[in-house]
Amino acid sequence: MLETGYVLAQRYEILRKLGQGGSARVYLAYDRVCEKNRALKEVVISGNRQMQDIARREAEFIWSLNYPYFPELFEILTTPEADYIVMEYLEGETLANRLHRLGPQPWREVRRWGTDLCLLLDYLHHCAPPVIYQDMKPDNVMVQPRGNLRLIDFGSVLKIQGEETGFRMGTRGYAAPEQYDCRGHVDARTDIYGLGKTLYQLLSGKDPGEHSDKEMRGPGRKRYPGKMDKVIQKCLRERPQDRYQSCQELREALSRI
Repeated sequence: MLETGYVLAQRYEILRKLGQGGSARVYLAYDRVCEKNRALKEVVISGNRQMQDIARREAEFIWSLNYPYFPELFEILTTPEADYIVMEYLEGETLANRLHRLGPQPWREVRRWGTDLCLLLDYLHHCAPPVIYQDMKPDNVMVQPRGNLRLIDFGSVLKIQGEETGFRMGTRGYAAPEQYDCRGHVDARTDIYGLGKTLYQLLSGKDPGEHSDKEMRGPGRKRYPGKMDKVIQKCLRERPQDRYQSCQELREALSRI
């Protein structure tokens, strides 16, 4: 772990830790050369080749993006203990932080976020080769001061090129059933499932990792329209063929509410 005040590569001064998950930490760092703040992602490898491959794959993917709602990557620094990915620092807060701070969110706002996230995911799904995000959840979505959304973590992306290339990853509670079944096919409908869980959590305040799918479908007074609930429940169908088949189809359904 990097301490506040430490200067990496004689350039990036650590200001504070922004977050942590698994074997990765994210810091706010000051770039002494450009005189700007940067986000510095530390992926601890310590001889773990798989973790190093994941870090490099994430960096290469971010570099390849050409879309305004993904962060810009500047460089990768390597030490024997960790890889450091230097990225654009995004002002704002994650949807998870907003949920923790304010509780369940207004359904009209959640609907707008849902339609925006459909656009972001649809862009990935139409890359060549198609890219499956695999880890849609409130922690991985940044809402900026003007309301724009940005995806901030690409460690779980999976490219589909003939056969799937990469690791099946995700977060328990948000991951679709096919992500746990080596015989299942991961595609755009996998991200639709994760987006459904995300929308449900933003509306209800309930963590999908702590509530079963049965509880999420149970009766009870809703804070949002029944049509919204029907859209979410279709996203969460166990069989991919029973969900929305594309993010464009889901976006149109949300727009009709």
